[in-house]
Amino acid sequence: MKKMSVLCFLLFSVVIGDLIAQPIAADSAEVEAFMDGVITSFMEENHIAGAALLISQDGQPVVQKGYGFADVGRQQEVDPESTLFRIGSISKLFVWTAVMQLVEQGQLDLNTDINQYLEEFKIPDTYPEPITLKHLMTHTPGFEDRVINLFALDSSSLRPLGEILTEELPARVRPPGQMASYSNHGTALAAYIVEQVSGLSFQEYADQNILNPLDMDATTFQQPLPERLASWLSKGYAYSQGEFVEKPFEFVPMGPVGGASTTARDMLPFMQANLNLGQYQGQAILDSTTAQLMQSPAFRHAQSVNPMRYGFIDMSQNGITIYGHGGDTFWFHAMMALFPEQDIGFFLAFNSEGGGGTTGKVLEAFVDQYFPDSLASNSISVDQDYLQQFAGEYRSNRYPHKRLTKIISIMSPTTVSVTEEGTLRTVNAGEGTRWIPVDSLTFREVNSSNHLTFERNSLGQITHFYRDDLPIMAFERVPVTASRDLHLPILSVAVVAFLVTIIYWPLAYLIRRNYRPSLIAKPPLPFKYKVVAWVNSLLLLIFYVGMGTSITGPESIVYGISSGVKILLWLPVFSFPITIGMCYLSLKTWQERMSDFWSRISYTLLSLIFLVCLWQIYYWNFWGTNY
Repeated sequence: MKKMSVLCFLLFSVVIGDLIAQPIAADSAEVEAFMDGVITSFMEENHIAGAALLISQDGQPVVQKGYGFADVGRQQEVDPESTLFRIGSISKLFVWTAVMQLVEQGQLDLNTDINQYLEEFKIPDTYPEPITLKHLMTHTPGFEDRVINLFALDSSSLRPLGEILTEELPARVRPPGQMASYSNHGTALAAYIVEQVSGLSFQEYADQNILNPLDMDATTFQQPLPERLASWLSKGYAYSQGEFVEKPFEFVPMGPVGGASTTARDMLPFMQANLNLGQYQGQAILDSTTAQLMQSPAFRHAQSVNPMRYGFIDMSQNGITIYGHGGDTFWFHAMMALFPEQDIGFFLAFNSEGGGGTTGKVLEAFVDQYFPDSLASNSISVDQDYLQQFAGEYRSNRYPHKRLTKIISIMSPTTVSVTEEGTLRTVNAGEGTRWIPVDSLTFREVNSSNHLTFERNSLGQITHFYRDDLPIMAFERVPVTASRDLHLPILSVAVVAFLVTIIYWPLAYLIRRNYRPSLIAKPPLPFKYKVVAWVNSLLLLIFYVGMGTSITGPESIVYGISSGVKILLWLPVFSFPITIGMCYLSLKTWQERMSDFWSRISYTLLSLIFLVCLWQIYYWNFWGTNY
């Protein structure tokens, strides 16, 4: 009986193993045909000039193909063997691999205070808990986000990591290990530690310990690219007025964070080395124990959502384990995903602005086609009143806290509302998703395996939600002081009030000069009072108009703050003492009963509007040197 049980178990294991490792299709032509349809459809819809795709299984390409053009002007087609794409944050996986190599050698420890490895600067002790490499790898060090100078227009901004981090170290805004909030600077810190411990620049370290052993000859962290590779780099494009517009090379000052360039074919050995637990064709970049640790869950917001692994982002869908990393610059967008149970590697890169977010949709289409969701998930019935506690406006916890870019947090919030059918509906950037309750705090996306889980605080209030597909961040309920419903009306009222003051008061003064006031008419407010208010209105109106025309999009910020903006930021500072003076003058109008009642009311209201505006400007860090 015992022998029969063992035999049955072995037979069961073989069958299950065959099912897990079964090829995604008996004929690779079928996979290619399916991916052709998906990718060309998205490229047409989102105006993408070129793409490269590699899908491998068991270390062999199943689909390796280029789409569209690497150079639209020359009609040069994308070649998956030789066309290089910028891969953005997929570069981070090379940083995390380097960290794990040094951990394996005993030169680094994942749970040691990173200040022990830092020489040119130290992490401030804002919180008693120290930041460790494990925190950096799971994006849980508690840093604010920082976007200024994330990209550069020329190579003059490519300085040593130590210099950049000394000047641009982000503030600590929450205790480490509490929540994930994606951090480019956290990864740069890890790369800097690799440099300090190894004695090599990160580029040299990556070449010697990762790229060369894997024969990744077409992969480089150099910016601009070395001469032997430069002619193979795809152009980057935006789409405007019916045509593709070529964009300049994107310099990434913190190169290890997002500056790598590679081909689809060159990613095969890197993906396979990770799928083989550090081994590829006789070369080892990690031993199996270290590789297993790197790929294991390291932090999770809630049990029902995907975890962060040691550098890898968990992308598991439809009951299939998937992890990897996405990468985005302005003009290039890429995705690398590993399916360890099926021994599948997936790499996709686009060379156009419209590819943002599209790589994830292509991956989802691939998973749904070849690994459809077969896991039934129960739902529960809850009443509308219960669901209302989740309704409201939420924002990503990844935003700048201490600089003028804090305004990013008010953009693209996620609104949660309750439907008549007893589900929740989330809306972000115009896209709506419905969620079915599966337990008291967890919801499953309709027609998907994705989950969304809410969190209560000690008072029973809903404070956050977490998403399966975004383990790199949390979403926090927007406080009243940061809501658009408060700040947009303030801005609107202020602009109207300032325009009226600047235009109407001078006109009224000119008209009054031609008329003699009646004996019973009260004299107007003193001329100097109005001049003070007029100058103050002009200052802040120039500030609003100047900021609105200077900061027109992300490119206006990430390349650095212009001299014009730096000057504008001082206008509210100059306005502050003038506003205090207006409040004093307003008080005098009431004490001395100057002019008529409505003139005093209007002057007082205008003074209060200035105070509220300056609070708003200060709240969003549009003040002085907050850049």
